[in-house]
Order: sequence, then structure tokens, then C-alpha cells
Amino acid sequence: MPAALETERGAALEALVDAASGILAADSLDGTLGRIAHHLQALLRYDDLTVYEVDEALGVLRPVFAVGNWVDEALADPIPLGTGVTGWVVEHRRTRNVPNSGHEPLCSVVGGTDDEPEAFVCVPLLARERVVGALNVYRALGSGSFSAAEVELVERFATMAALAYDSARQRETLRDQVQRDGLTGLLNHRACHERLKAALNFGDPVAVVLLDLDHFKVINDTLGHAEGDRVLKACAERLRSVVRTDDVVGRMGGEEFALILPGADVEAAEDCAERARAALAELTVRGRPVAASAGVAAAPADGAEAPVLLENADAALYWAKRSGRGKTVRYKRGAIRPEAEQRNEIAELLERGVEAIEIVVQPVVELATGRAGGYEALTRINVEPRRGPDEWFAQAHRVGLGDELEALAMRAALALPDRPDGAFLALNVSPRALLSAPVQDILPATLTGIVVELTEHEVFGAAGELDAALADLRARGARIALDDAGAGYAGLQQMIRIAPEILKLDRTLVHGAHADGSRQALLEALIGFASSTGAAICAEGVEDLDDLRALVALDVTYAQGYGLCRPAPAWPQPDAAATAAAESEIRSGLRISGNPRGAGAFTRGLAELSDELSAAETVHDLGEANVRAAALLGADELALLLVEGDEIELVSKNRVEVGERWSLDDFPSTRYVLEHRIPGQVVVGDEAGDPAELAELAELGLGTVLLVPVICSDQPVGLLEIYRVRRQAFTAREVDRARVLAQQFGAALDRLPS
Repeated sequence: MPAALETERGAALEALVDAASGILAADSLDGTLGRIAHHLQALLRYDDLTVYEVDEALGVLRPVFAVGNWVDEALADPIPLGTGVTGWVVEHRRTRNVPNSGHEPLCSVVGGTDDEPEAFVCVPLLARERVVGALNVYRALGSGSFSAAEVELVERFATMAALAYDSARQRETLRDQVQRDGLTGLLNHRACHERLKAALNFGDPVAVVLLDLDHFKVINDTLGHAEGDRVLKACAERLRSVVRTDDVVGRMGGEEFALILPGADVEAAEDCAERARAALAELTVRGRPVAASAGVAAAPADGAEAPVLLENADAALYWAKRSGRGKTVRYKRGAIRPEAEQRNEIAELLERGVEAIEIVVQPVVELATGRAGGYEALTRINVEPRRGPDEWFAQAHRVGLGDELEALAMRAALALPDRPDGAFLALNVSPRALLSAPVQDILPATLTGIVVELTEHEVFGAAGELDAALADLRARGARIALDDAGAGYAGLQQMIRIAPEILKLDRTLVHGAHADGSRQALLEALIGFASSTGAAICAEGVEDLDDLRALVALDVTYAQGYGLCRPAPAWPQPDAAATAAAESEIRSGLRISGNPRGAGAFTRGLAELSDELSAAETVHDLGEANVRAAALLGADELALLLVEGDEIELVSKNRVEVGERWSLDDFPSTRYVLEHRIPGQVVVGDEAGDPAELAELAELGLGTVLLVPVICSDQPVGLLEIYRVRRQAFTAREVDRARVLAQQFGAALDRLPS
């Protein structure tokens, strides 16, 4: 290579490195896109640029960023997948350099722009072997078309930009998920606090409306949680329809919603609350309109800080429900039910003791056997006015008596007689109450057969104190369960911190899991986490038999929900017809495990492969196991070869004829793997790869090969060649699994006659 050209290429590579550093330093998706455009402009002269994102749900390439003369027009014109040059590039994963758009039949004109021909380059954005979008750069014909060197530069730049963009998109998605309620997609409790605080910081008027659905518990109890969830999602949509663009709609928890109205005074907020209640009333459940109560507070008159404003709106909402429901009440200092009155109500309840508490229990069904492995104790409070237990506990904590009420509920549950032998009893308690004296005093010294189920894990605190308390409970025989796992990032943090013996899946993940690949993927990840720590998985809110079968396939240990058994005062047994859909097959008095496709599937598949290899009578029988072995590794093909001196011989059915031989002299990387007894891989596109292996992959139309030596009696006797069609390196975990498979083949070869 001439020195000048080498210097020029080195300078370009150095500029790319600098661009990568600049782009990766962005802290937002918009920032990443802006830096992509800025750094490419420093490397390459162009007039316009557009970044498209693949939106499979809508079947389009959605423009997400543009610079140049036609920004608004470009951003308003999505491209249907598979159409135009950009659609071709994404579909074929290949770059297109168009010297003149007027001579390219696939080219189309962005709506609202002129139809003057131009030169442009379209490059697919590939991140982790996925096409996430396309990068288009344009130049007026008078400035000349893009040279081959410039196209190569754009391609190199796009490789780096795609990874940066994909990472930024994932961070943005994670930020959004942390702030969103999993069921409705509205902002969650924490995000509402943050948005209200931010709005108050501007110093302008801000109003808050809190809405609570009246008698919602009746819907859940009579029609099931699935119907309740449908109503909540429909309510969320109706509330979105009655607010302005800058207003915020959130779900505070349960059936309570919040409207944050920047710039609104209390009168405007009352009008909005009435519109919201009217919109909700347009929804019907079994012919009855959905009714709601609302409380209104406005800053600065009703509070200048977010917690105060929300507390006062909540007080107004409480008064609306206490005074007959189905109305809007604005906060008025001194007119709302005083805290002392609320405290006295809780104090009177506590004075009545366990007589005020009814405990119902719901079976926690062991799916493999269909039996009740345990029971969760659920509190019902028999005091007028009739309200759900969540309202009572929230009021108790609000007036400083929450620990005492939780202790009373636990005492009532522990007093239940005649618990079935071998069944555990799960007691719900919030972390803050668990650390309190009233709860500590009520728990017996021996906790064998007791599961302490932690709730409200978003407010975990006092790390050392809580960890010590959990260690003490475990030492006394208790197991720890974590409720609502997978409900958000905070929940994931607590899963790692608490390391529970039972992980209870949030019911929003369970509903519809049988037909939702995204839910199944998240469930598999949570189940994989649980299996790595030895925790059992319990799915809550199971109401659909298809969901139940999906949970069985994912290797879930326990399940509970209306579809299995409703809560009852005694010790109810699971519905036999429902559990029959989940139980393992019985043969000769044994439970014969099925074949889960989620966590534990590799271990199960490895056991089946070992059975197949142990039945082999010849070396070629071992080769017949290659399909099963490839599937275990998520590979497209697997070949078993034997080492014969300086040659290797294929013994498994493959694209090449069985019995074909190759000299190790022609494949130095293969010889290295065998001599050093370590696995290694070659990926098409990796310039450092062995040329012989790369040529072989190209001839076979494959993208990656992993070479794993098969060791027998401390000698390399064979080789596993594991292939992928796509160009994607095997992860360290996958390599370790391949080594385990190689050991199985080695043991089988050692057994067979030479």
C-alpha cells in the first residue's frame, strides 16, 4: 500500500475512533442521533441525512432523525418495509450506493420535497446481528456522487453508529419502562412524583386530580382480575383522551389514577376532573357505567411541594369517597376529614383486635403434582365503612399505625387452626413493618413452615437492618418470598438484594403470557435468575388455562389465582380440572417430567443427549446425535469429526459426505485447537480469522464456526464443529455449554471399541 494512501487511511480510522468516543458520550437518544450527524459531517461532505428505525409493529421504517433542507418532510414520511431503496437495504442487509436517484427505479420521492435527482448512500444499521434501521446520506448531483472510498467510510461509521444508537435506544426504553406502569402504560407512582416536582419547580400554577374507581374490588372479586385489568386499561385510554398534550396521566397504584395539570388553577382542575369522570362513565361493565370519585388540589394555595400537594389531593379524594362516592371534591383546609379522625378510626379497629380481621387463604399450587404446596393468608377487614384492605393499610400507615395493623393481621393469620400437614403459610408484610417492634413481637420463635412475603419493595430501605432481619428469620426456619417480581427496575434490584427462596411473578407478566413472546422472554429471564439462586418461582393471578400451560412449559414451580382456586376462609383445595392441565404425567407411581422450553431446558436436553449417546453402538451412531446437540446450543448445524493422525474424518451427517477427510496441515487453526485442547471460533468478517476456515465457511454459506476438541483418556480424539448461518460469535456461556457437550461425546467415544 502506498505510504500516502496508508497515512490517509490511518487518519480516517483515527477520525472514526474520535467519532465513536464523541457519540458514545451522549447521555440520551436525541443526543446520540445529533452526534452521529455531527461527526459524520466532519468525516464526509453531505447535504442531507436521515436515520430510519425499523418498526415491525407498524410494518414501516420510521424516520427518527434528519438534518438538511427537508427535515420536517423527511420526518413525516415513513417508508413501508420492503419498499424503496431503503426498504431493499434493510431487507437484504446490504449497502446501496445510488449515483443518480433519477436513474434508480426503486427510488421514491419524500412527500413535500422537490423531485430533483441526487446521489445518496443507504447503509443498514446492524447491531448484534439485528437490522435496527438505516442511515441515508444525500448529496446534490452538482457536488458529485459518492466514491467507493466514501461508501466504505460510511459503512465503517454506520457499524459504530448502529451499536451506539441501539444502546441509546435500549437505555431510553429502560428509562421509560422504569417510569411506566406495566399494565396501562401510564406513568407510575414514582414518575408522577418526579413530574409533579419538576412542574412545581417552574413556579407556575399546577393542579393535581386524583381519581379512584368506585367499587372496583367488586369487579375483581366477581369477574376476575383479567376483567379488572381490562377495565383499568380502558380507563387509562379514556383519561388520556380528556387531557391536554402537556398534561400528565399516571397510575398511582391499584385503581387510583392521577392527572397532573401544569398551568391549571383549582377551577380548571375541577372541570378536568368532571370531564374525566364523565369519560370513565362511558365505559360499562356488565351494563353498568364505571363510576369514579375525584379529589383536587392546586399549587400554590394547597401546597408548594409535591408530597404535600398529593397528600391534600388524596385527602380530598378520601372525603369524596367517604361522603357518598361518585363526586369531585376540592381540597379545603379544615374542611377535609382531619387526620386525628382517621387515626381514631384505625385505633378503634386495633382495639377490636382479631375480631375485626377475617383471614381468607388462597392455595399456592405446586404445578408438578397439582396439590396445595402452601397457602397465602389474605386480610379482610370487617369494619364499616366497608373498604378494601389496601385502603385500610394505606390509611393506617398514613396516620402512623400501619405497623400495628400489619402485626394484627399477621397474628390473626398465625392463629388459623388445622393447617394441612406439609403446607406452608405465606404472610404478607411490608419491609418497614417487618423491622418494627409490633411485627417482631408477634412472630413466634420457630418459623418452620412460614413464608414471609415482602410487599411494597419499591420503598425498601435501611439495607443493613433489613438484611439482618431477614437473616434472623431464615435462622428461625422461615423462607422469604418477594412479591410482584418483574414489575420494574426497582423490583429487579430487590431480587438481587433479597435473594428470596420464592420469587412471585407480577400478575401483569402472567396474564396473556401464552400468546405474548415478549412476556415469555422476560419470564424466562426471571426464571433463569431464580434457578441460578435456587429460588422457586410462583406465578400470581393465573386465570387462564392457556397461561397455566405456558407457565408449566417455562418450568414454574408454583401458581395461584382464580383459575386454580378463589380465596376462602378454610383451607380450600385447588380445582382438580384446572390442575390437571398442569400436572406432570404419572407412570408407575412416578411423576415424569415434561420438556420445558425455558429455564432448565439445557440441563434437561443434555440429559436426553447423554441417554442417546449412551445407547450408541458405533461411532456413526454418535454422529446421529448431531441435530439434538446443535439444538441445545442454539446452533444451525453440528459436525462430529474423528482425529486420525494428521487428518480429521467426518462421521456425522452434514452438508459434506460422511467419511470425507481433511489434512490438519491445511487447517492450522484446527490443529491449534486440538494440540492446545481449547475451544476457538472463526466469524466471517473477522479479518483475524484463519483464511482456510473463512474460505470453508464461505463455500458452505455459513457465518460462524466454533471448534471444540473432544478429549478421551487425556488425548484429543475428536472435534465438534458447531456452525451458525449468521455472523455472530458464540458467547462465553455458549462456549462452556459446548465444552460440556464435547465431554459427553468424549465419554461415549471412550466406551466404544476403537
